[in-house]
Amino acid sequence: MDEITQRMRAIGARRKRLRDELATADRELRELMPSAKAHMTQEEIRAYTGLSIQTIRTYTAR
Repeated sequence: MDEITQRMRAIGARRKRLRDELATADRELRELMPSAKAHMTQEEIRAYTGLSIQTIRTYTAR
């Protein structure tokens, strides 16, 4: 296997892992958000998570 193919496989595998980890983190945040919203401001949540205010509102609209 040539170097380009090896790098493409490695980067692709890393990207898939990171997407899976991000999806898991998003699910966990979605579950935690109603409790977090009761104790924190949207700005604090945004600062800690990097989520947009719109996403925070979406996650807390239950």
